[in-house]
Amino acid sequence: MNSISRSLKGQLTLVVLTLSLHATAQPDADEVMPTPRMANGQIYLGLSPEQTGFWGSSGRIFDRRGRAHQTNLMTEDLPLQPWARAVLEHRQGNNAKDDPHARCLPAGIVRLIQTVNGFQILQQPELNRVYMVFGGGIHTWRVIHTDGRPLVDINDPDTIPTYMGYSTGHWEGDTLVVETNGFNEKTWFASGSLPSTRYMHLTERISRPDFETLRYELTVDDPGAYTRPWTGGFDVAWNWTGWDGSDKAELHEYFCQDNNLDVLHMTNE
Repeated sequence: MNSISRSLKGQLTLVVLTLSLHATAQPDADEVMPTPRMANGQIYLGLSPEQTGFWGSSGRIFDRRGRAHQTNLMTEDLPLQPWARAVLEHRQGNNAKDDPHARCLPAGIVRLIQTVNGFQILQQPELNRVYMVFGGGIHTWRVIHTDGRPLVDINDPDTIPTYMGYSTGHWEGDTLVVETNGFNEKTWFASGSLPSTRYMHLTERISRPDFETLRYELTVDDPGAYTRPWTGGFDVAWNWTGWDGSDKAELHEYFCQDNNLDVLHMTNE
């Protein structure tokens, strides 16, 4: 095959690929689309080759079927230790003036999944990794290793606590089960100003019961802040529509500016 033929073949392949990327159109309001799957049968938790869009509300509260995108965790029912309850009430009582996220520091894992700016899940089974890329804040991402490695030893002096912790995952049928530890204590890890400590062990169960629904369940085991483990969860809806109203939704650039002067005036005086 000469160079011209190869070039034409490449252009035709590109055209076919471009058409396939936009083949999945937004369905009717009452249509429930099946969960997309890879050739090996594993589900796509995020983008598949035939779709555009992302998880999250893109600034809207309801999806195209009128469902609420997310449900905040009910903090009044959580088994907080007395000191943690006092911290939570202080944070909520002064309009979250001391929120580290307001100073452009990373939010906690659960809080990032609750963000209105949206996020993507990118799977790389050939590398035994799952990536979560978040559109809000400072464009934080996390890596979930699916190669069978153990969790870190938080008492090992070589373990450096991080905002996202260290995550390992495995599949149980169509559910990705993620275990994470090794957190620092610098985030309010969920909406509602929830505190946590370096002892937190987070278990997440992430599934996709249909094309437009991501089911997120979590179990928090943090003896430093809670009297017992507790479980919560919510659904996140697929966002089809971009900021410009088109059907080609993508995560957009977002800048977080550290404006401490404004933060200092967020008070209930």
